[in-house]
Amino acid sequence: MLSILAERRQGTLPRLVAAPIPPWAIVAGKAIGSFVLGVTSLTIIIVASTALLGASWGNPLGVAALVVAAVMSAMGITAMITTLARTEEQAGGWNAIVAVTLGILGGSFLDLSQAPPLLSRLSLLTPHAWFLDGLNALAVPGASAAGVAVPVAALLAFAVVTGGIGLARSGSLVSAR
Repeated sequence: MLSILAERRQGTLPRLVAAPIPPWAIVAGKAIGSFVLGVTSLTIIIVASTALLGASWGNPLGVAALVVAAVMSAMGITAMITTLARTEEQAGGWNAIVAVTLGILGGSFLDLSQAPPLLSRLSLLTPHAWFLDGLNALAVPGASAAGVAVPVAALLAFAVVTGGIGLARSGSLVSAR
């Protein structure tokens, strides 16, 4: 979605909209590119940390499901936030603020196991907490991919809700402002 704002600023978006393709195809193309980039990036991190650091991520199918769901969740949140912004800079700033805030609340920066119960419950309102919960489920020796069903479902729920809002609002990005 951020690249749509860049294309609008650079003047290439009106050319895309004028082409004989539907506006949804523009958004879908950007989404597919983001998805491939996100999954590829996380896969490289997983493979490199396993090969270079000896990290053990657990059941590969469970890890793959978590990665796909996490990328979709991030895409949904980014899409929703970006459709509220007017400029690339504003969208980038808002996305950074939301990412760091969700990361803090979700336990990516601090161990929430010793946190007050209210903070532990609030963390479940973040995709970060669900991703970490899924990784923790896979860390148990012999854990199966089925052990991440609830975290994957929660991540996909984030993706559907926030992505749905972003998709519904994406027409405002593709149309001229």
